[in-house]
Amino acid sequence: MIKDFFNQINFAKLGLAILIILAYMIIIPELVVLLFDAFSLNLINSNIYILANICIYILTIFLILSIYRQSLFTELKSFIKNFKNYGRKSVIYWIEGLLFMLITNSIIIAITNSLAANEAGNRMTIDAFPFFSVISMTILGPFIEEILFRKNFKGAFKNKTVFLIVTSLLFGSVHLLASLTENFVWTQLLFLIPYSGFGYFFGKAYLETDNIYTSVFAHMLHNTLSVVLVLIGG
Repeated sequence: MIKDFFNQINFAKLGLAILIILAYMIIIPELVVLLFDAFSLNLINSNIYILANICIYILTIFLILSIYRQSLFTELKSFIKNFKNYGRKSVIYWIEGLLFMLITNSIIIAITNSLAANEAGNRMTIDAFPFFSVISMTILGPFIEEILFRKNFKGAFKNKTVFLIVTSLLFGSVHLLASLTENFVWTQLLFLIPYSGFGYFFGKAYLETDNIYTSVFAHMLHNTLSVVLVLIGG
């Protein structure tokens, strides 16, 4: 049983996928910080902070394109050509994921009497940097995250169920990082359920169409709605 499970994993591609995620989350940000320090650019300054984040996005996209450029352009052409079908699936899985997230979030918030740290952080960022947030959260973020947490692992797992479980949990776990502070409250771990659940539906959209832009579009729909609601509410 265990041997069969491991036979379903391509460890070379799994290692590459993890390395790319580490590059995005740790290596590239650290390089940018070192570069800005070398030029005495203080990240406490809001304009410098935004510039640093833009650099991180640019370097990450460059890394992604250097690896997946050909397939990304091929899938983009296919998505545009079949937009009616792919777009419909994006909307369907987004709605299913949204309903799951609304229900589970409501239950968890009622239990913990608090928002997910990631959600609270996003709201603060939108209030402080509205223009940058619109671009990063509705376009750049969804594109990068779907490449990293979905397309990145496509060749690593032969079994679709394993692919969905692993990528969903990884996606959800990364969104909990904002809660890992010195004031960490264990109940924040409950928010792994809605975030991973939404990741599951994004993964389904990707697998069903074999086109990463189907999940990217669904992700963009969700983030756009979230940003608009914060801006209207603010």
